[in-house]
Amino acid sequence: MKIEMIDESIYVIDDFLTEAEEREINVLLKGSVWRYNWPNYEALPFIRPCWHVFIAGKGRPLGQSSLEELNENKSWQFLSGVWARFLELHSFKITLLGVYANGQTFGQDTIIHRENKVHPGLTIIVFCNEYWPTSWGGELVFYDDSKENIIKAVLPKSRRVVVFDGRIPHAARSPSVKCDQVRMTLAFKTIIEA
Repeated sequence: MKIEMIDESIYVIDDFLTEAEEREINVLLKGSVWRYNWPNYEALPFIRPCWHVFIAGKGRPLGQSSLEELNENKSWQFLSGVWARFLELHSFKITLLGVYANGQTFGQDTIIHRENKVHPGLTIIVFCNEYWPTSWGGELVFYDDSKENIIKAVLPKSRRVVVFDGRIPHAARSPSVKCDQVRMTLAFKTIIEA
């Protein structure tokens, strides 16, 4: 595992997933029933929503932990091991609010957004495609607070994880027109406890 710190609040971790975890994620995502229109962008007519697979987090709006829900999800409970490995990287107390997958095809750029607007929390993005040439694009792009300047862009890569402060404005770029796959990611959303 190689950890690269960027800007003191963004970390890129290569080889975070095991090969077995990556295979299991791909089997599940390639067989999943993806839901379209996530998030609901009906009020924003120029935004194409992406595909979505809900895994855990029914209590997220209330700030409730989704760890028990994840452990009870027979298909996805192996992600508890990924979560436990993540917890070993820091010493502060953190609550897992939700886990889900996003899928994007050409033209499905997400809007610039923040997961945590008030309370501090970390977002963990897991790139899920086993093969992803750089020519396919699909970068995770981070912006300054004014959302006028890009401060970092991270390319998808097999078994790569990006951990960042959820208050940082960011957006997921869609794959290029040459890409013949869905850009798949898992997202772990959290809140840091005081």
